[in-house]
Amino acid sequence: MKSFWNTRRKVYGAIIFLSAFIVFFVWRTFNSEKMSRQLSFTWNAITNFRKWLDISGGTRLTYRIAYDTYEQTYSGNTAELAAVKSTVENIITKNIDSRISKLWVSDYKSFTQQLDNETQIVVEIWWVADLDQAKELIGKTVELEFKLPNEKEWTDAEKAERTTIAKNLYSDLLDNTDKFEAIAWSRQSENIVYNKYNKVTLSQLPNIYQDNVSVLNETQEWKISPLMEWEYYSYQYQDESGNVQNIDMNGYTFFHMISKEKWSRSGVSLSDILEVATSLWATYDEKFNLVKDWTDINSGSYNVEWTVLKYNNGEVYPNEEAYDVRILAMIPDTTTETEANQAAFDNEVNSAKDALLADNDAEIAEASPVHEWIISNTELKTAIPSFDANNTDAVQTYETEWITYLVVLKDRKSPTDHWYNFATVNWVNKEEFNKALESQTFYTLEEVFVQDKLAWVNAQSSDWKLLNGANFKYASVSTSQLGEPVVLISFDDMWKAIFCDITENNIGKQMAIFIWGELITSPVIQAKICDGSAQIDGNFTAESAKELTNQLNDWALPAPLVLMQEEKVSPTLWENAFNWALLAMGIGFLAIWLYMSFIYGWKKWLVSLISLSVYTMVLFAIVKIIDYALSLSWIAAIILSIWMAVDANVLIFERMREEKENKKSDSEAINIAYDRSWNAIRDGQISTWMIGLLLMLMWINMFKWFGTMLVIWVLLTLLINAPVIKELLHIFYRKK
Repeated sequence: MKSFWNTRRKVYGAIIFLSAFIVFFVWRTFNSEKMSRQLSFTWNAITNFRKWLDISGGTRLTYRIAYDTYEQTYSGNTAELAAVKSTVENIITKNIDSRISKLWVSDYKSFTQQLDNETQIVVEIWWVADLDQAKELIGKTVELEFKLPNEKEWTDAEKAERTTIAKNLYSDLLDNTDKFEAIAWSRQSENIVYNKYNKVTLSQLPNIYQDNVSVLNETQEWKISPLMEWEYYSYQYQDESGNVQNIDMNGYTFFHMISKEKWSRSGVSLSDILEVATSLWATYDEKFNLVKDWTDINSGSYNVEWTVLKYNNGEVYPNEEAYDVRILAMIPDTTTETEANQAAFDNEVNSAKDALLADNDAEIAEASPVHEWIISNTELKTAIPSFDANNTDAVQTYETEWITYLVVLKDRKSPTDHWYNFATVNWVNKEEFNKALESQTFYTLEEVFVQDKLAWVNAQSSDWKLLNGANFKYASVSTSQLGEPVVLISFDDMWKAIFCDITENNIGKQMAIFIWGELITSPVIQAKICDGSAQIDGNFTAESAKELTNQLNDWALPAPLVLMQEEKVSPTLWENAFNWALLAMGIGFLAIWLYMSFIYGWKKWLVSLISLSVYTMVLFAIVKIIDYALSLSWIAAIILSIWMAVDANVLIFERMREEKENKKSDSEAINIAYDRSWNAIRDGQISTWMIGLLLMLMWINMFKWFGTMLVIWVLLTLLINAPVIKELLHIFYRKK
């Protein structure tokens, strides 16, 4: 048995086993994250071959090129806008070609068309019958935008333009609810925000919903709400000077109601009370009341007296010293440090203290509110490190390097005191309120918010040229001066001049970089930059910087694509053509084996059967590995290759017969027959190989893929088929 398994037979056995495993258990699937086809394993992969247009059909996708940014920038220059659009179209078409060709695909076409004054890109991919896969492949866009802060006063005309944008977007989505996310997503740079809320309560939604409860409740499932205006939500933040800034986000909102689900409440919280109060149009105090030693209502419960509801929100800072305070910040004039300025500022502080002693709630023009509510001693010391807990003055003053704080002590809580805060809701109908509290509505919806002004405007040079991704060349990973990973992007010579001009004229201002319509970084311009590169610093890790670099290099487009239409393309040949082709291949196999059986006997027939089966198995494995598309021309090439592969069998068998007539032993006859047949087999295959190479160079895909198959089978005949025939003959004619 040891002599039977020589080195050659072990190698061929391993090749056969591996090929069989690939044919029966290996398949390629499309990875939408990496945008490539990857090997995977399944138990029934024998039928999972990639199919060409003439067998499976394909996909036609129609995209609209969103020129909104360019049309706003070049609104008064028709010629410049037309030139920019032409450049953008060429870049997008070229980029799509590059994307598809990376996946071993060339049988496709893409072209632009004009429809209702709208530029569209039409892409037809013959091998993709899966619409989702095709959309992932073509529609992925990495849009690169550069913006500067919008510092100008917002005019009525510009506000009216934002209103028009909101109404047009609303009109577009009114009859296309399934494209809600696709059309509105990643437009943060235009101050257009898409959000999706999954099973949230009224209190978890922005202010505009709480002010329009009737709209929320009247909008039916799978319908779009009316367009709502003005305050979306408001928030506060403390700036670098310690001033509390109140920001109102005003604009236009509409939503697509997906579902409303009513669930029973397991308990009652403060948010539940306020949510029901809002839905019933009852009013409640924005600022909760503070009560000492309150025992009338248990913590977490409520009571209704006449039309007033009181809810006990629980004890404030139990077992800890705390204060009911009002903190104001005053900032001295540091432009010129003189004694007169300091004296004037001291007078302002003393005047403010006197006013606060007379009235805790007095408005001080020179002071900014920082805090007004209960705060623990620990939190107060964190906010103002010099705070003295032993100081009992009603109004205290604390100076820091840049700010003077005025602390108004309204009340002081010792660790043994009990303080409670409670909410008061007015004009409550007890029965109606109790019924509303029994269940809670959870909303699932997707919304679009269009702010009534732009926070950022397009970065433009002094001659009004736009800075964007149209002149993008490549991205690379680098390291900042602090040793952190950053992404460097490089542009062409035209962009160098634009970027140099913009940075020179905007030193000291922020420049925001948006990718996918999302703000990545907004560094301050320190000096003009004229080397044709920009740095993106987004707190990257090495992996995330590399991922963004790859995405920019592979998927950067100068304008976003919006999918407008999708459809499947039917196979170009009749449905039964594939079955007829498979039948023809089977008949070809049968005819060859019958011929070999009648002419050469059962041993040589069995050698032919096994060698051709091995040859076919290896061929199919290679087809799966290289992701070759199954087509009718491919099947024709397979049938032809089988007949051609039989030539090696016939040549070796005839030579073996001659040597046997010369009284040679079986082993000698096989070796001599193989050696003397090799030159003829090699020369015949090389001539076929040259024809295959010529066909591969043809631009017609049917010829190209037919030629590819010719080249593959020539290599397999020389490396697999002929040597396997020799080994099989030795096995079958081996002496016992």
